[in-house]
Amino acid sequence: MLKYPFLFVLMTIFLSGCMTKPDEPFKVANQTLHTRLADNGSKLFAFIVTVEKQARVKLDTRKEISRTEFKMFLNEEHIEDSPALKLALEERAVQLLKTALDEQDYCQQGYDIEEVYWKERKVQLRGQCRD
Repeated sequence: MLKYPFLFVLMTIFLSGCMTKPDEPFKVANQTLHTRLADNGSKLFAFIVTVEKQARVKLDTRKEISRTEFKMFLNEEHIEDSPALKLALEERAVQLLKTALDEQDYCQQGYDIEEVYWKERKVQLRGQCRD
């Protein structure tokens, strides 16, 4: 009789651990919103998001590498060379942009992102307001 309640509790704990949302593969270090008026009166913005630098796995080439170390080295992804991480950061930057524009009460009628620029660990979204 005691086996089943214990097994049920154990399975519940195990499954709840599997359902937790994984952390983002990067951490936002800084975000900045720049605004200005164009010559024609339209409202422009540039939003820059910078992520923290990730430590890279160091391999000692003087000694033999274990399988575990080699797998860690192969599976390591960095924002600078991973299209998937760059896309994830762009999506996160769009969310952060919406929040920043709402906080500053800018682009009340909506906005269009017209350009996206990348530089190492930074993504810059440029666009203009619809109002």
